[in-house]
Amino acid sequence: MKCCDAKTSVFNAVSGGLILLALPLALLSACDGGIAPPETTRVGTISGTVTYSSPWPPEDQFQEIRFVALRFVPRDTADFLQLNRISFSDPLTYGLAADSFVVADVPVGFFPYSGIARQETDDIFSWGPIGLYQESDGVFNVVEGETTFVSVVVDFTSPPDFPTPALGYDR
Repeated sequence: MKCCDAKTSVFNAVSGGLILLALPLALLSACDGGIAPPETTRVGTISGTVTYSSPWPPEDQFQEIRFVALRFVPRDTADFLQLNRISFSDPLTYGLAADSFVVADVPVGFFPYSGIARQETDDIFSWGPIGLYQESDGVFNVVEGETTFVSVVVDFTSPPDFPTPALGYDR
């Protein structure tokens, strides 16, 4: 065996051993707790009522109606695509004088813009507010394990501006 062949053999043996040692260490350091379940999201519930204080427009002006709670103040309808920052109810019923809703498993935190929204057509960008939560300057907090109650009044003759001009956004 030549000198260079011996050095190469020793090098290959050492580097192969290092790889065999490094591979399990790398795999172990990548573990995030083994088979432990992931942390659960802290959640609460939103429950509320909506009162319609004016006559309903024709039903063909409504594709869908829902209570919507946003973790941000929207600037335009494209903001409604931030689904991970929005909680919403099941569809509400057209034509009632009052209705109620429950939104379960809502991540805890503050909601600065919430109310009743309608979708006018099949277009995803045809959503807009028809009544906003007004108490406490429109902000409420969902607390872990608790139910937050909200009440919204919808006046079809005077829907809220969207986006809200008071916040510096133009329509």
